Amino acid sequence: MAKNASKNISPKGIYAPTITAFHRDGSVNLKGSREFVRFLLDQGVHGLVPLGSSGEPIAMTMDERKAVLEAIATEVAGKVPIYAGVVTYLTSEAIEFSRHAKAVGCAGLMLMAPYVLRPPKRDCFDHLRRVREAVGLPIMLYVVPVLTGTDFSVAEVHQLAEEDVIHSVKWSHPDYNRVPETRLVCGPSFPVFAGNDGIAFSALAAGADGWIGCLPIITPGLTVKLYEHLAVEKDLDAARDLWYRLMPLVLMEFSTVYSNNNDPHWLSMSRDSAILRGLAVGQTRPPLTGLRHHDLDHLKKLLVDLGEISVSGKAKRRA
Repeated sequence: MAKNASKNISPKGIYAPTITAFHRDGSVNLKGSREFVRFLLDQGVHGLVPLGSSGEPIAMTMDERKAVLEAIATEVAGKVPIYAGVVTYLTSEAIEFSRHAKAVGCAGLMLMAPYVLRPPKRDCFDHLRRVREAVGLPIMLYVVPVLTGTDFSVAEVHQLAEEDVIHSVKWSHPDYNRVPETRLVCGPSFPVFAGNDGIAFSALAAGADGWIGCLPIITPGLTVKLYEHLAVEKDLDAARDLWYRLMPLVLMEFSTVYSNNNDPHWLSMSRDSAILRGLAVGQTRPPLTGLRHHDLDHLKKLLVDLGEISVSGKAKRRA
């Protein structure tokens, strides 16, 4: 069991990433970002994780990230915990943004390993240690090797937990066994989150504490219901039935994620789902663009089939 676990905030449930809204000219739309947060809160999510990979921080300046996080914290007003996504290469920038997250009232941080240059593991460990020492907020380790190129083993997660550097983990990893293995090694007081939608059902059924992924953006209310079936009601049959209804979305999301083409893109799918709902999130900054028209039509059909949007809903078509 990780030491000092009882002193740490214990996140649990559906923690939804947030989409950063942009105006037509590409500038940050704080009003639209707050509107999307209101939608998530109305859907009953248990917490928020703004400015992780889905929040597109790599397409924003530090000042823009701070402004978005402050706007979201103001909108949330303490209704649910916020774990601020810390996605940056520089340790100094990670500390700067994490201090801002603490100042605006975030409950914790979700740290991604430094990316692109793929520092040695010892340097990644020190990156996490320095943020923890400088800021003091609980840290959720965001393990997403498909984006960072750096993986962490369960043993390494346990080591960092024992050092009181990290206090939970998000496994954005296709290996479902990471979840029960972490529970076995780190103990039941160390929160474990599914971060890969493809393993979410199995992870929650195995006792994962929560779920952070694209489906909590696309169909947040249904993911809350799935969590309640599995974690609260212990109703496996109801959970299984709902999961099979959600599977077409999962299959669309992961159809190309591990390919060189990556089209349709999971983030375009997430953003366009909000646009199909009539939420003013706008298009992302290039190079990423929205779904092609046939993928957009497919996404719309899946959302209609789930009862998430109406058949008459208008979707902007793209060539």
